[in-house]
Amino acid sequence: MKVCFVTDSYPPNVGGAEIVIQNIVEGIAKYGIGTIVITTKPYNSSSLKSYDKSKVIRIYTPKFLRRLWFLILSFPYTLYYAKDADLIHGTSYGGILQTYIAGKFLGKPTVLTVHEFMGKNWFRFTNNYPVALFYQLAEKIFAKLSFSKFIAVSNFTKNKLIEAGIPHDKIVQIYNGESYAEIKINKSLVETKTELGLNSNDFVFAAYGRTGITKGFEYLVDAIPSVLGEIQSSKFLLILTQDDKRIWKKINNNLKKIDKNRIIIFNSLEKETLFNYLNVSDVIIIPSLSEGFGFTTLESGMLKKDIIASNVGAIPEVISGNYILFEPQSSEAIKIACIRAFHKEFKYKEPMTFNWTDSIKSYLKLYKEIIN
Repeated sequence: MKVCFVTDSYPPNVGGAEIVIQNIVEGIAKYGIGTIVITTKPYNSSSLKSYDKSKVIRIYTPKFLRRLWFLILSFPYTLYYAKDADLIHGTSYGGILQTYIAGKFLGKPTVLTVHEFMGKNWFRFTNNYPVALFYQLAEKIFAKLSFSKFIAVSNFTKNKLIEAGIPHDKIVQIYNGESYAEIKINKSLVETKTELGLNSNDFVFAAYGRTGITKGFEYLVDAIPSVLGEIQSSKFLLILTQDDKRIWKKINNNLKKIDKNRIIIFNSLEKETLFNYLNVSDVIIIPSLSEGFGFTTLESGMLKKDIIASNVGAIPEVISGNYILFEPQSSEAIKIACIRAFHKEFKYKEPMTFNWTDSIKSYLKLYKEIIN
């Protein structure tokens, strides 16, 4: 068996979708399945070799409307390389049309992994009308296309696809596995707190991730001054990676107004350092506006940290341990949740099992059923 993957982003690019497709590609390869990946070329390609364990075709695309350019430029590559494959596996959003058209032209079965489905919410999440229009049209189009199967990464995403009119029997729900096989903490709390300049009695709220249009970090930063005023022992640890420039600028402008002695900020960290630092937190905050799965939610549970998170998307599905859910897009709701967390007003949920071993077996079973 050989599978051709079409995805607009792949490691070393960072994000949940990249984690998913890399784990599928490398996971099925361990079972002797041939793979080829058609994707974009990162703008900083100095460390590419360590990521290309499978055959990867990387295409340069302009930054502006990158996914639209990838759709156009990757189409001939998809036709060429997919002709020798048994199945074409695309991903939303940048790998939809070329996967479908190549499948029809070559007579190959096709599957589409749907990470998220947001519909009209695109116009609520971004002021960039062309971008919002592109994504909404992409969703409307792929909901009408006859892929062999649509793969939903959560029950929430599955239900959104059903609402969009995709027949039940065309949808298969396969959970993502863990973002990391294990999370290692190799420093003591005392050592890490000393390194960060924290006192033993500090109550630490932490948040981490990229500042995308659906991540809600701008609302969290707006809430921080109020929380610091209400909880005198509180401090914030923010580990944020730039994504959307407009949101990044707004966040940085608001951060300048906060007492520097009560907030610690990092732009990005290596995995090992990231989890050591998160381990000093009392509570991890996840202010997302939408989540098709939610790797940050899963990782926070794996760290066994108390969590406060937006009540959106698949977060209630994936969350575990002590948690508080709040309404999204509200700095006031975040402040209230932080105060409740300080007073230990949590609910509790037993953790679910998410692992790539089970997920890969489900993918292989699906591939074989479709091909046969």
